[in-house]
Amino acid sequence: IQEAQLSPDGTCIFTSDYNRAFSVYPIGTDILESTATQPLKMYAQFQSADPIWAFAANPLFNLQDSSSTHVLVSRRDRYITLHNALWDVSGANTGPESQSSPVDIHTPLASYKLINHLNEAVTAPLSLAYSTSGTHFFAGGQNGIAIFNLTNTDDPIHTIPTIPSKRNKLKGGGRGFKGYISALSVSPPTTTSSEGLLAAGARTRYVGIYDCISGSEVTHFSLPGTVDGKKVRNENVTHIMGEGVSSLKWSPCGRYLYVAERQSDVLLIYDVRNFSLALGYCAGRKALTRQKLGFDVWNAGASPYDVESIAHEVWAGGTDGKVRVWKDPYMKDGAVEADEVVEVGDGGSMPIVSTLVHVAGSLAVTARGTLEAGEGTAEGGIRRGGGTRPRFSELGCLDILGL
Repeated sequence: IQEAQLSPDGTCIFTSDYNRAFSVYPIGTDILESTATQPLKMYAQFQSADPIWAFAANPLFNLQDSSSTHVLVSRRDRYITLHNALWDVSGANTGPESQSSPVDIHTPLASYKLINHLNEAVTAPLSLAYSTSGTHFFAGGQNGIAIFNLTNTDDPIHTIPTIPSKRNKLKGGGRGFKGYISALSVSPPTTTSSEGLLAAGARTRYVGIYDCISGSEVTHFSLPGTVDGKKVRNENVTHIMGEGVSSLKWSPCGRYLYVAERQSDVLLIYDVRNFSLALGYCAGRKALTRQKLGFDVWNAGASPYDVESIAHEVWAGGTDGKVRVWKDPYMKDGAVEADEVVEVGDGGSMPIVSTLVHVAGSLAVTARGTLEAGEGTAEGGIRRGGGTRPRFSELGCLDILGL
């Protein structure tokens, strides 16, 4: 499994895997009543000829309303496609013999064209995010973010350039930042913006903050250890430096931003009122890998520390098959150690690529995935290679944990 997400209403799990498949798993309403471990059955799926780079679910997703169960999918060298995650819209007649197989959701409802008009090349975004109202979505590409209206499929209605000019040697007089936008996250609505703020993270270790309605830049900043787009040799910050932003999450109150990087053991914490300085960081994540390991921020209700704020917990998985939980890490300085460590599965070393917490707090979802090379690969995986190619095995697992 490459990435997993929970639907906004908490009824479905979406996954993409290295086998180029997008899958949907329903969470049963009686799942907490059973005392034994139940097998998780797939409800819908589609296979792709090209790798799946990103996907995003409609924020108004409602299992009872078929007009809202939409998912955006970005695939290499293809248009962005909109799929119904639960229904086959192709009109094909499904006979009784096909009832046991997953619903085929390959047929898209719409295709959104993101094209470089200088060379007519199709650009597939590395990250996708819906607006809070669900009427628009954002697509992160190279040196820019495209804004689409769901009703207009031909072109983006607006593009936010992260650098004002591409022809100047200083790239816009030295303002802005370059790089592929590898992570996007929209904050909850604030008093100043009804649609919230858009955070965009780049592989060049920069984060930009933009207004979701006007598209104007609020600010941008580099992560510790990067100055003018280059890493500096500073022993004081080496332990918190990574190799590019992989995930971004806002706190439920919209005041704090959490940043995860590849090849980094920490989660950086920023305050929206002063982005120039990191508050601290969640330490000991066990994520020194180029694999993208996602994390989640759970709303824990009213904060005991601040009347205006909301208490929250940060859940993140590591390469050692364990999930670590930090409770209100923004209240502490420096390195913040995990409050709880949860071991998933049989104690194996499969990396946890996604950790998701249900909005009710009663369930957690962990997705694991790894690739093992060599002849003596573990059992239960998909074996590939052979001949002139090296042999390797792909392993993956999706678990629902009762809390």
